[in-house]
Amino acid sequence: MNKFYTLLFILLGFLAYTPSSVAQEHLLIQGQVLDQENGAGIAGVSIYVKENAKSGSVITGSTGGFSIRAHSGQTLVLKHLSYTTNSIKIKSGAEKVTLYLVKENNILAEAMVTGALGIQRSAREVGASAQIVDNESLNAGKVVNPLLALSSKVAGLRINASDLTTGKTDPGVQVRLRGSRSLNRAKNDPIYVVDGFPVPDIARLNPNDIASITVLKGSNAAALYGSEGVNGALMITTKKGQRGVGEISVSNTTNFSRVFFLPPAQNRFGQGANGVYSPIISDSWGPAFDGTQKDFGPTINGFQPQALYAATKKDNRLQTFDTGVTSQSDISFSGGDDNGTYYMSVQDVRIKGIIPGDKSARTGARFNGTRKFNKLNTSYNVNYIHFNNNTTSDGPWPSVYDQPANIDYNSHRNWSDPSSPSHPLNWYNTSKKNPFFLADNTRNTAKQHTLNAKVELDYAFTDWFKAIYRVGMFNEQTESRVTVGKLASSIGARNVNGSVNDGQDNFTRLNNDFILSFNKDFGRFNTRLLLGQNIRMDDRKSIGIGANNLLFENIFNPGSRAGELNGAATLTKYRSLGTYGELTVGYNNYLFLTLTGRQDQVSVLSKNNRSYFYPGVSTSFVFTDAIPALKNSSILSFGKVYASFNRTGNVTLDPYRLNLTYTQTGGFPFGNLVGFTPGLTNPNALIEPEFVTSYETGFQLGLFNNRLHVDMAYAYSDSKGQIFEAVTSSATGFNKSIVNAGRLTNSIVELALQGAVVKNNNWNVDLGLNFSYTNNQVKELYTGNEFNIFRQQYAIVGEAYPTLKMKDFKRDDLGRIVVDKNGNISESADETVLGTMVPPYLFGFNTRVGYKGFQISAQFDARIGSWMYSEVVPRMYASGTHPETVKYNREEFILPNSVVENADGSFSENTSIMSKGDKAWWTAYGKIQTVTAAKADYLKLRELQISYTLPASLLGKQGVIKRATFGLVGNNLFIVTNKNNTIGDPEALYNGTDGYSSWRQIPSTRSFGFTANLTF
Repeated sequence: MNKFYTLLFILLGFLAYTPSSVAQEHLLIQGQVLDQENGAGIAGVSIYVKENAKSGSVITGSTGGFSIRAHSGQTLVLKHLSYTTNSIKIKSGAEKVTLYLVKENNILAEAMVTGALGIQRSAREVGASAQIVDNESLNAGKVVNPLLALSSKVAGLRINASDLTTGKTDPGVQVRLRGSRSLNRAKNDPIYVVDGFPVPDIARLNPNDIASITVLKGSNAAALYGSEGVNGALMITTKKGQRGVGEISVSNTTNFSRVFFLPPAQNRFGQGANGVYSPIISDSWGPAFDGTQKDFGPTINGFQPQALYAATKKDNRLQTFDTGVTSQSDISFSGGDDNGTYYMSVQDVRIKGIIPGDKSARTGARFNGTRKFNKLNTSYNVNYIHFNNNTTSDGPWPSVYDQPANIDYNSHRNWSDPSSPSHPLNWYNTSKKNPFFLADNTRNTAKQHTLNAKVELDYAFTDWFKAIYRVGMFNEQTESRVTVGKLASSIGARNVNGSVNDGQDNFTRLNNDFILSFNKDFGRFNTRLLLGQNIRMDDRKSIGIGANNLLFENIFNPGSRAGELNGAATLTKYRSLGTYGELTVGYNNYLFLTLTGRQDQVSVLSKNNRSYFYPGVSTSFVFTDAIPALKNSSILSFGKVYASFNRTGNVTLDPYRLNLTYTQTGGFPFGNLVGFTPGLTNPNALIEPEFVTSYETGFQLGLFNNRLHVDMAYAYSDSKGQIFEAVTSSATGFNKSIVNAGRLTNSIVELALQGAVVKNNNWNVDLGLNFSYTNNQVKELYTGNEFNIFRQQYAIVGEAYPTLKMKDFKRDDLGRIVVDKNGNISESADETVLGTMVPPYLFGFNTRVGYKGFQISAQFDARIGSWMYSEVVPRMYASGTHPETVKYNREEFILPNSVVENADGSFSENTSIMSKGDKAWWTAYGKIQTVTAAKADYLKLRELQISYTLPASLLGKQGVIKRATFGLVGNNLFIVTNKNNTIGDPEALYNGTDGYSSWRQIPSTRSFGFTANLTF
């Protein structure tokens, strides 16, 4: 035995001095991870030590830098969502390394997604559809609003730009995931979560700060977030710093934009009436253009101005728009050490609008940091944004589309000269105004400060149990002013009563989460249990004061007025308390079951109904890992099926909607005695939450060594007990009542394909397709089969929500238009249902072609199956600017496909009755609502980017610039629409109203510019 121990000690001593002892040498590995094809640094690569995986991983920074501690002889494993997993053996003396990864579109088996509560989890265990948009895809079009950057990049996600009052340089955005679940059209937005903290809006967020966006599409995917998660979730993860290797990134993108897709206008007849020219009439019912000089407008100090009576060479309406310029400049710094990281960025965005005088400026700064203190991990984010906006709420577009084509607007930009025909007191028509005067005289200004901050503490009590505390604050303060300059005139139509309205809005949200996390393995079973509580507090204070009859020009002081001040103050509070849990059980890492539950209490409901519970369950099965015959298949690389069920409460009420309101009424009860009258809407304290029941099933496939990825899903949602205002009998003392009634369903099919068509040392060609079909239907309403939502929008039982319903021509059974004995048309007695105003078919197609350092990427977007209508069209018919009004050369004509009604009620083809085709006739024609409607189908090239990255070998000689990329970028470069759509871009909405184009909104723009990025 003693000899045995002697030999053992000799052997151990020998091993201690053999080269294997070098494997235990402690090293600090620093380096960079690069794309093998183009030499670009890869951000977001997860790196860990294979032999000590529980010690955690590090994440590469924005240019691929990293720092990690390990022993020589151990193995580093590199994982990234878009690249093939790689590993490397650590050798002594290799503390400085450059590592390479080969591009893969998406390794489904290894992908990590940002799930509910901002917690990273393996994609293989997620039992619902989730799609990730990385930083490169998000910023391909270099737009300044990250929501607009998501357009057509996610199956089932629809993004629309909405022209709000301030939308000229800061458009609102409507976001819909898998259709609408509520009849309250303002309550269908998904929840936005930034680094685990829910925020009300991300429109001001710097897209370059975003590492990735995970789109959790269904209410079942965001069950832990409460009512706001019922419409899905956009999980935004911002960039983090890197350990060891510091870097600086500088970029600039400058875009130039021009108006496109105006409704067509005729250019054959000019101003006047009944074919006779008039210098002071704005209608285009005058004689044909003859190229002569004619009087224009009234006499000015005894002088009669004249102008050429001819259409301008180019569309004169375009003269009222400028070339818009958007410039965004970014700089970021990142770095760190073994115990902490930092990421800092500053962005400045300057926008010159297409309307003269419109401009905005946005400056934002972000600091993200992490720090490790033994078992305590901390992270903290601070983001501050200062935004200035100065736009007009009027002209020039609303005052241009129905004015004559002979007006040369370029000669009327300088309107301030009192002796000029451009001056508002001398303008040729009293009911119209110079569009440049309108743009300058009516201004909306706003200053906004946004502060978003979060602190997170993560303490690991053991290797299987930790506690997380997360507190966040979102504060937005806005000061606004709307001014209309005073213009005194003895002519009432020219007089402008000056006004000023000042507003201040202060919104604050505090959000607290305390989470207990348990992770434990039991043989082949691995489990994760999350238990948490959330407290959310929203506070808003809004104050407005104004005067509508100012005394002096250019003095915008509410105290300098005639009459009374107007004003109001509003204070609202919202409180919610949520207790939630999630249990995930996995078997052999290929079969997973997840159970969720949440109990909510919300302040907007009555005490008896404000607490409610909703459960959820999901499962996923990676069958390619479970079935031995499928392992290591070159055809089927990965296969997963999943399914889920969820029942989620949804409260769409604003604060205090269940309180009976009172208002003051002049002369009530009599004289100057102050009295109050109750509101006419019954608040109904019995209101309960809407409940949305959701089902989802789908599969994911990786084919041909993961060269082709397929993700297909079917989802169904059933929203019952809709909260909305319904008409009630006035005998109750109210005209309306808030009710739980109505039912809305959505059946959705989604398909996402992504494939690497060509991949070698020089070339890479990637193609992708997103498709979704949504069958949305109203199943039940409170009373009757329909109710009007807005203008021509209706909710109709058995139809999609919303549906376009309009008056048509009076027609016979064969669809021919009926004319009377004078050739006049009339409208139908009943309205006609045209179809849905929301496109049920959504397509997104992307392609990326790279050759060495060159890259071309393009994003196409198509939407099919919906209708739209315009309020511009009727006005153009009435003013004589619509092309149809010159179709018959302003002469009498027989209306094609028309019939006359016989005495016995039958109809005969019209062969002799002439329609006059004058202003009265075309005005009546334009008032037929179906004339203003068109199919809203379109295909557009949404984004195009051409770039070149300088070779790493070239940059390596100077040692300062690590990476340099230069490129060209374009947005909305072309659009193909239905042949009958002469209205405008179907994607552009007015105030978030689906399918509605207003005469107040400005046309869409296309842009083209250049971009440059340098990394040091």
